[in-house]
Amino acid sequence: MTLLRFLFYFHGFSLVVAGIAAILPLLFDGVPVLSPHFWLLFGVVFATTLLAYLLSDLGIRKGGELSILSLIGGLFVKLLLCLAVVAVLIIKYPDNKMLTALNFFSLYFLFTAFEVTCLLRNLRDQNQT
Repeated sequence: MTLLRFLFYFHGFSLVVAGIAAILPLLFDGVPVLSPHFWLLFGVVFATTLLAYLLSDLGIRKGGELSILSLIGGLFVKLLLCLAVVAVLIIKYPDNKMLTALNFFSLYFLFTAFEVTCLLRNLRDQNQT
């Protein structure tokens, strides 16, 4: 998968997730579904996923042992950066801790699953050549 193709799919996936997030409060009218900081979390997870994928893709293209280190390193940096932002939000705004944490983990796991799927496609393409 080329980088341009990943960017196209990634932005499409992000638009679908954002669309679902925009519709959810309308479906559950009286229930708080999204944290007040949801869009900040969305932006942070979006940016860190893009950064982690670029780092991992660069390592895969270099090949060898560097590819494994870049895959693990990209996912680890993403996890640390995202958890740092969530920790600051939960400490600074303690009124919606559970909702903020649920919103974060749902976004984090969705974007990580998408990233890992794309990285596995890159590794599969590399093994077939």
